[in-house]
Amino acid sequence: MKKIQGWLENVLVPVSTAIASNDFMQSLSTGMMSVLPIMMVGAVFSILMNLPIDAYKTFLSTSGISDIFNLAVTMTTELIAVFMTFFIARSFSSTWGHADQSATIGVVAMVAFFILIPFGLNEAGTKFMEFTYLGSMGMFVGILTGILTARIYCTVLDKNITIKLPDGVPGNVMNSFIGIIPALIIAVVFLLINVLFTFTPFENIFNCMYTLLQAPLQSLAGNIGSMIVLVVVCQILWFFGIHGSMTVLSVIFPLWISMYAENAAAVAAGGEVLNPINVTFFDFTTIGGCGCTLGLSLLLCFMSKSKISKEYGKLFLPCGIFNINEPMVYSMPLMLNPLFLVPFILAPLLGVLIAYVCICVLGIVPAPQGIMNLSYVPAMFRGFINCGWQGILMEIGIIMMSMLVYFPFFKIFDQKNVEEEMNAEKE
Repeated sequence: MKKIQGWLENVLVPVSTAIASNDFMQSLSTGMMSVLPIMMVGAVFSILMNLPIDAYKTFLSTSGISDIFNLAVTMTTELIAVFMTFFIARSFSSTWGHADQSATIGVVAMVAFFILIPFGLNEAGTKFMEFTYLGSMGMFVGILTGILTARIYCTVLDKNITIKLPDGVPGNVMNSFIGIIPALIIAVVFLLINVLFTFTPFENIFNCMYTLLQAPLQSLAGNIGSMIVLVVVCQILWFFGIHGSMTVLSVIFPLWISMYAENAAAVAAGGEVLNPINVTFFDFTTIGGCGCTLGLSLLLCFMSKSKISKEYGKLFLPCGIFNINEPMVYSMPLMLNPLFLVPFILAPLLGVLIAYVCICVLGIVPAPQGIMNLSYVPAMFRGFINCGWQGILMEIGIIMMSMLVYFPFFKIFDQKNVEEEMNAEKE
């Protein structure tokens, strides 16, 4: 055990800390998080359009309201690559010292992204833009476009390669001229990229990136084995006091966003969820917070014999209802507490396995789309949003499992507190 703990402290923790504090990863994470409000708008209308009530669905269809809801989904979720390009470019430009130009750089990045999109020609001779590339299929291209655009633009500004105007020129006019040269350079670079890819078997950069990078990574991220590894690593980091979710999820976040966008588009078109193992599976491991600790909070609150344990329960349960358990991790503590290491890892693992069996093996719970940013929605409400009434029952089952897993360790903890209180009274 000491050897394992030593390896974790000396190898895994430093690597994870370095990733979390890296400017590149922080900029990438900030850019992607900025897209969430737009995605949530699409998610709300997607939920409203697909509530599991037949009479309600019939009403939406016959009244034409479903078309209105579908438009909202299309203009948000299915344009995610465009928004991602802007926010990634803005985030990186701020990191590289040009926050004052970040909005302009974001717009230039969108122009660069549109330059890469191939045009088609319909039978009437009208040109059209492939809508497919504006959504999930273009996400990785959007991310790379945002980063490259910001890098070129900031480098040109750093080298002071700009149009020089007299000192008396107003600031707003000066700022508009500053961006001309870097914008031209970026346009030329991305035009060349577009042309070069027409000579490849992929025909365009979107097909290339999706085939060689995005699809394989999504396949890797969208299986139960990867989810188990992700949960274990997160819990180990939490055990050592490092915010495991923020550290690990920043790496996989782009894939989950892309998977949700694909799922939302498929469901909006009347199809099935394409990527059932997504961010929602991770949500099932955080009922009550990291470690699936809502069960432990309930035990502390209602089954404690010790006064201090009961006080812990009263303090932690209100937070745990909203899946917040930093107070429990750092003050009880669960962090660096060998007593709770096993259930702290085992409970979320069993949570994700229960979800996998119910959704992917037995098919008794509908597959979730993978709606992002539901972290603080209380259990059962979140289950209903993701999987209907079946999701409520499954989350109740996960909470009961959590109570069973934590129970023997809770009893040891509570008994220890009882003994300490008795000794304190004798003194």
